[in-house]
Amino acid sequence: MEDYKKMRAYTFISTSTSIFLYGFSITLGSLLTQLNFYPKIIDLYLLIVPPASLLIGNILFGHIADKYGRKLVLVITPILFSFGIMLFLLFNSYVSLIGISLLLFSIAGGDEPAIISYLTENLNANDRGKFMMLITNFVNFGALLSSMIFIFFQNYFVVKLTISIVLLLSLITSYFFRKKLPESEIWILSSSKNISFINENRRKLIPLLLISISTILTYGLISWVIGPYYYPNLTYYIVFLFNLGNIVGGILGYFTITKIKRTSFTLYSFIGGILSSLILLVAVHIFNNYFLFLSLILINGLFTQLTWGTRLILEGELLKTRYRATGISIIRASGWIIYIFSVLFTHGLSIAFFQIYDILFWLTGLLGSSLWYFYGFDTNNLQIKKLDDITI
Repeated sequence: MEDYKKMRAYTFISTSTSIFLYGFSITLGSLLTQLNFYPKIIDLYLLIVPPASLLIGNILFGHIADKYGRKLVLVITPILFSFGIMLFLLFNSYVSLIGISLLLFSIAGGDEPAIISYLTENLNANDRGKFMMLITNFVNFGALLSSMIFIFFQNYFVVKLTISIVLLLSLITSYFFRKKLPESEIWILSSSKNISFINENRRKLIPLLLISISTILTYGLISWVIGPYYYPNLTYYIVFLFNLGNIVGGILGYFTITKIKRTSFTLYSFIGGILSSLILLVAVHIFNNYFLFLSLILINGLFTQLTWGTRLILEGELLKTRYRATGISIIRASGWIIYIFSVLFTHGLSIAFFQIYDILFWLTGLLGSSLWYFYGFDTNNLQIKKLDDITI
């Protein structure tokens, strides 16, 4: 029991710090569009290339985590991340943008399938849901701090130095504790390191796929895109308030995720997200009030985190150990591909059509959560070995 508590503490510190780095770095692209250092012509680059780098890292390191182990990925990705920090810090040209892409490729892309798999396999069933909700909430703390730096510091070089210091200190902390983590015993004992999940039951995959697409799009479009496209002067504040709402949602999720069935929790969260998005649509086009708009952005963020956190929990719980990391990376790849396309597609749309487009993805998530509500099963408090044996 004492060993488990120690391992849980190491796991919490190392993975929450990594998730913090994810949120901090993935928000940089959107925020950098508002600085005059880079020409406006590369705004699309700043919005598209970071998630594209994340997508590639997801697929590559998800495969490695299943074939060679979770621990190997957790040791490799910080090294790559450190190179990204150096490129961003030391160069003032477009090379610094390559550094941002490397940040997203490594920690944000490469780390997450391995981290979600490791957490799922090493937390007790009664800890798993609330700790996953708590740890994944650190992505919002990262994004919040990132936006605060841009709000308080206007000089590009001061911003860059501050960002680099935060990244480096967080990385050192994460690396120190993740080196102490043992390899996932459940992964070691897995009978087959088969990385294909083609034969997985569609009653699991289709809801997961729809939920994943929805959460990535509804988070990304509001947190990273709506500001630069429609409210450039409010971009920093939109990111700040949206992620503040996400943090509140993550805290709420921590205290409630184990109280009701996962099937119900997911469905109710998507219903709340749709309602808040519809109210936001009406508020923008009838009242045209910035205070009301920003308040609703915060409320929308609350429901966004509830759906995002639940999706990460379900990805780990529903995919089997022998292909868990690969499955996570492939499922979320669909969402990131559609997100990248959506950044291009929505460029030039009116704000009304942009919001309607966002609501369509909330409806996508509602469809996925409804399918899981009616045809799925509750994963709450089920040990991972039992979840590996369930076929539906």
